[in-house]
Amino acid sequence: MNILILGGAASGKSAFAEKKALELAEEKKSPLIYLATLNPQSGGDTAERIRKHRAGRDGKGFETIEWCECDFLSPLAPDGNSVVLLEDMGNLVANYLYPPEKPPLKVTAQDAVSFMLDTLKKISSRTGNFVCVTNEITLGGSLPEDVKFYGEVLARLNAAWAAECEQVYAVVAGIPLLLPKNSLC
Repeated sequence: MNILILGGAASGKSAFAEKKALELAEEKKSPLIYLATLNPQSGGDTAERIRKHRAGRDGKGFETIEWCECDFLSPLAPDGNSVVLLEDMGNLVANYLYPPEKPPLKVTAQDAVSFMLDTLKKISSRTGNFVCVTNEITLGGSLPEDVKFYGEVLARLNAAWAAECEQVYAVVAGIPLLLPKNSLC
């Protein structure tokens, strides 16, 4: 089962995603895998954010696969039994479009979405349950010029992946709302 959990910054989406993944793993007696997409080379408060996320997962039974410039598929066993939590698609898109110490990728939004969607489908094909967390950054209106392309790719990817998911939740003010599937475009 594919599950998408989206929300704004500090909305509670990550806590809800972890809870959902833990429930699924307990129900299915499945191993838990956490795909951490935050690039440690991103600068700013990244080191502190990574530390907080690691501390929050400590003792919950997650095997963590940290982001690197490699394919997330290689460490995933193709047994289809695990519960995989990807935190988060926004960072995954940023890592793809803006690789560290390299110039930004020169791709169209559609090509970027196609590549990222294919990556998510490949990860999903190796799991029993795949929970993805993503940011909803375009709800607030227009984005600054230097963020528009990233925002467009992420918004399109969110919509494309939502169509592949059996459950889509929006988390607002810490409250998860299951969106009816017939409401998806």
